[in-house]
Amino acid sequence: MKTVRILLQLLILTVGGVTLAALISSPTPDIGVIVFLGLLAFLFALTLALKEETTARLALNHKPSIKPIGVAMLLLGLFGVFYGASYLLGTEPLPNGSGRCRAICGLILIASQWFSEAAARFFAFSFWSSIGLLLCFAGYKTMIAKAT
Repeated sequence: MKTVRILLQLLILTVGGVTLAALISSPTPDIGVIVFLGLLAFLFALTLALKEETTARLALNHKPSIKPIGVAMLLLGLFGVFYGASYLLGTEPLPNGSGRCRAICGLILIASQWFSEAAARFFAFSFWSSIGLLLCFAGYKTMIAKAT
């Protein structure tokens, strides 16, 4: 299992490095680079969780660990906070109603039509960041929780 984990990490580094180089060398490197770095960090965290789970499974009296779920929730929460900040900083465009605009997008669209663009950006920031902070808190509590 150690060999599989190391090969998986090398594959993540190789494919991630090539893709990251292509994203950076594009004429307009934007938020995609940062999102891709977050994806790579998420994959590495999962491989490290795989290592912990494998060593725990080999021990006697194995109790399943919920720490990998906590790590995933924490990383998703950090992404939510980052995504909300991208709305506030203006790097993410506000939805215009075309395409696949669903519930959250629709709320942001309504806020932009009823109020100003700045209010809609603040609404999107507060909405996504609050969801992200909630996930960060839940992930942190899950990571430090002791299995009973």
